[in-house]
Amino acid sequence: MSSALAKNSALQVGGKLLGTLFGLVTFYLLLQYFGTAGYGLITTAITYVTIFGVIVDFGLTLTTTQMISEHGANEEKILGNLLALRVLTALVFLSIAPISAIFVPGVKDVLVLVSIITATTFFASVAQTFIGVFQKRLALGIPVLGEMLNRLVALVLIILVGTAHLGLAASAVAFTIGNFVQFALMLLGTARYVKLRPRLEWKVWREIIVRSWPIGVSIFFNLLYLKGDILFMAFFHRSFTEIGQYGSAYKVVDVMTMIPVTFMGLMLPLLSVAWSEKNREKFDRHLQQTFDIFAMIAIPFAVGSILLGVPVMTAVKPDLILAGQVLSVLGPASAVVFFNSLYGHAVVAVKRQRVMLLGYCFVAVVAILGYVLYIPLYGAWAAAWVTLISESLIGLCSFAVVASATRRWPNLLSLGRALIATAVMSASILLIPGLPILVELPLAIMVYALALVALGGPKPKHVMALFMPDKPSVEV
Repeated sequence: MSSALAKNSALQVGGKLLGTLFGLVTFYLLLQYFGTAGYGLITTAITYVTIFGVIVDFGLTLTTTQMISEHGANEEKILGNLLALRVLTALVFLSIAPISAIFVPGVKDVLVLVSIITATTFFASVAQTFIGVFQKRLALGIPVLGEMLNRLVALVLIILVGTAHLGLAASAVAFTIGNFVQFALMLLGTARYVKLRPRLEWKVWREIIVRSWPIGVSIFFNLLYLKGDILFMAFFHRSFTEIGQYGSAYKVVDVMTMIPVTFMGLMLPLLSVAWSEKNREKFDRHLQQTFDIFAMIAIPFAVGSILLGVPVMTAVKPDLILAGQVLSVLGPASAVVFFNSLYGHAVVAVKRQRVMLLGYCFVAVVAILGYVLYIPLYGAWAAAWVTLISESLIGLCSFAVVASATRRWPNLLSLGRALIATAVMSASILLIPGLPILVELPLAIMVYALALVALGGPKPKHVMALFMPDKPSVEV
């Protein structure tokens, strides 16, 4: 079993890295083909449709994983009802996106893109219904392969679009085709484990909705302060060039925050099972292990984004100076997201979603006020600072909820090691200025890793163990 787990984990990590590489190359090509303003246009459209995508999800993805991971769950029955519910909500709510875009200042300028990306979001949304099946079994080969093929197909088509000068609308179609490929693969992969057919059983729908709505509302409020920044920039008629600068910096954040989201997708079933079985020792161990690895990744990234943000972004495109400057704020915000993801998923595992809902609502109100008051004056800088403040507030709220439920506080030894090793890394950057970024960045990472190991940090086998948590006992 350990050999199978190691193979699966290596496949997952390798696939995610390759998929991320494809995504970054696509990002680079979009900037080169359509310029910073063009990237701002497509970023605005994607962000707007994403809001409706979250309404469609309504917490169903997390609820799926939680419900089918519980002891004695009827997986086929639950998934059949979730699939029917997801398709219905996707058809209803996503159809509103292009219609409503006509009336929203800034967004109506990208109406064609919004219409195409709506189809993209439909396939992505329905595909997410099946992720819990693979998370439960810690068998993420199919989801990782699906995401990798999605990004590869989109990349190849974007190259064709760019070389043929077909325009932004054609690039949006490329993303739709990529998401359809992922959807088809997820559907076929799920059929290997579960006999899947849509079910319309109101009693089950009611239970799903009752369990999902606190998560869904929380995610919606969460999205308001995460993605509301770009929408408010468009609403207040900030230029699409500025939005492109901000969106370029945010792309780095998206890549980094994919790490905790992916990892917590693996951990949520384990945390849910441990909590439902009242196995506090296992629950606390999983939580602490994840806290440790997140601290060792998030801390150096936050500081590195401050010191190296501008050279990194201008290496992508020379005019992305503002993007590099804004990254000095968004980088620390993404570091906070690591811990938000940890404790946000733990909130679901300990079934305190309704309590956490108040925190998400409060932070969403604070964020919206910040966007409305300051984006018209300060643009991207206001958006970045409000994002950092909002993430910090939500992190404190989710930690407080989990700490109250578990009566446990994290051990901060690994966090302290990460801080010291980051200080060593920062000194190496400041003491050797002027190096090319392709030399300076790997050198900084190497210095940090060596300092961390010297301080008694994890050995490679310990790091791998974090990616191979105890497999729950399930029938496959």
